[in-house]
Amino acid sequence: MKKIILALLATAAMAMAESHTHDGFFLNLALGFGYGSFEDNYTSVYNGKNRLESSGTSTEFDFKIGGSVVHNVALHFSALGVGFFNDIDIYKEGQFNKSVSPESFNLSLVGGGVTAYIPAVDGLFVSASIGATQYSLTLSNGLFTYEAASVAGFGFAIQAGKEWWVSDNWGLGLSVSYIHGNSEDSNNLQKEDMHSNSFNVMFSATFN
Repeated sequence: MKKIILALLATAAMAMAESHTHDGFFLNLALGFGYGSFEDNYTSVYNGKNRLESSGTSTEFDFKIGGSVVHNVALHFSALGVGFFNDIDIYKEGQFNKSVSPESFNLSLVGGGVTAYIPAVDGLFVSASIGATQYSLTLSNGLFTYEAASVAGFGFAIQAGKEWWVSDNWGLGLSVSYIHGNSEDSNNLQKEDMHSNSFNVMFSATFN
């Protein structure tokens, strides 16, 4: 029953939406690339102080779905992901130890957000999302594969750009995005603090 009600509400929202206006159902898909940096400070009673660093190329994928609460303002569920494509440098007690090449290294953010369009300039928008973040890492040396995921942390994303209508309800856009992620874990034996920053140029398609 809940699914039927939600489907009817979504259909009604889409039906009421006017062409070339920011109202009704909202869907945004975006893909981009840019620069990302990551740092992990890890202290253990067995291994001492360690630090992992990585910086360079990053990619980002955004998925946002929701609806307009008032004209030009949409609330949405946000699922964002950042991929890091660089070697990870490992330092032990402040001294460089080695570099490793991950098969995959990602940050995910799941939460909610708001996107607002600026009436003074058609298509100009700003967007912000907050939510839970997690890092995932896969390493392989040909003999074995190591996979790890951090504890859930907190992060946020902000974005600003412009869209151009290409149909009654679809717009294509260009924007810049910044995502910050963080994850901390500690107990009697170890303490870990991970954080990252990513700046990306985004290309998007939005239904509104």
